[in-house]
Amino acid sequence: MFAKHVQGRISRQAHARVPQGTFEEHHGRQGFEGDVSQLYHAHPTTDWLRVEGPIRPRGIRLTDVPAADEHDERALPTPLMFNEDIRVSVSKRTAPMPYYFRNTDGDTLLLVQSGSGALVTDYGTLAYGPLEYLVIPRGTNYRIVPDRDPGAERHLTYVVETREPITLPERGMLGHFLPFDRGVLDVPRLDAGITVPSAQNPAGEWEVLVQRAGELSSIFYAFDPADVEGWTGTLAPFRLRLADLRPLACERLELPPVANATFQAGQNWFVTMAPRPTQTADDADKAQPAHRNVDYDELLVFLGSGDGEGDGGQAGPPTGLASVTPAGMNHGPDQARHANPRTRLPFYVWNVDTVRPLRYTEAFEAVEIPDFARHESYRG
Repeated sequence: MFAKHVQGRISRQAHARVPQGTFEEHHGRQGFEGDVSQLYHAHPTTDWLRVEGPIRPRGIRLTDVPAADEHDERALPTPLMFNEDIRVSVSKRTAPMPYYFRNTDGDTLLLVQSGSGALVTDYGTLAYGPLEYLVIPRGTNYRIVPDRDPGAERHLTYVVETREPITLPERGMLGHFLPFDRGVLDVPRLDAGITVPSAQNPAGEWEVLVQRAGELSSIFYAFDPADVEGWTGTLAPFRLRLADLRPLACERLELPPVANATFQAGQNWFVTMAPRPTQTADDADKAQPAHRNVDYDELLVFLGSGDGEGDGGQAGPPTGLASVTPAGMNHGPDQARHANPRTRLPFYVWNVDTVRPLRYTEAFEAVEIPDFARHESYRG
């Protein structure tokens, strides 16, 4: 820890009363938790002409990804980006899994963008719907059974597989009830009363498809392996509805994204920014300051408002628009956000911060938004 030094024109309070004619930039370590300085520039650091090389921001509409499981019931979710710690995929499943899946490589986080259905597991069955998280511990047998009603919304799910266990962050001085009470977490029930199609195959067998070290094997049974008649313990799948989040807000200052952390897996963070008022004090910066990612690659996904708004550019960017900002790249609000600051965040935003660089699959690059770095520039 170094002593705090001062040079030239500054604000005594970060993110407030920025000196006229300057643009604040946040240069910090460990996201917003470690040592930090504010730099006051004569020009926005996001006012670039172009970005060359792998550090450039990249964008994709997740709704545009042709997912393999949309037309092949045996297919797994389509991977888009990955590193040694996590893999991010998209699923558009239209038919029930004809097998139980067991991931022994890590935990699985599902974020349902649209559609509904049932998660069938060893532990029982759990209904799910739009804007809900499902957390599935390593080694759990499970099936995804989407609703097949004629009027059902298209099924779109973001899937993250993590090498480290998915846990809830420490609450510290926030106490037990922010950003959500653990009492709102739902686990599967053996007596859920939800009827789902059987996974028995034409040969009269039940299959458990096991992923281990990236390879697939199958275990076959003459009975349904989800035949559990009771269970007890602290390890189980669970559901968290985004509507149950109680987002933090501050009248006088923008809160750092990590204040809205929902889960973590080792040093990787999963942040959910829910609709909330923005800061209203006259001296508070109304938009998040520009900052340098130096310790994390940042995946940001716009999820919409949950009530039909936020689509088509009404309340915000299109639902499913995702941006990836590699570590070392400047990013922050564009010119329009500076000129027209919001009084309220009107939609949900999902943020995944990874300590190792993300790499991209052919499926990502096939539908990548061209020249996305130019769109992310302050000048637009």
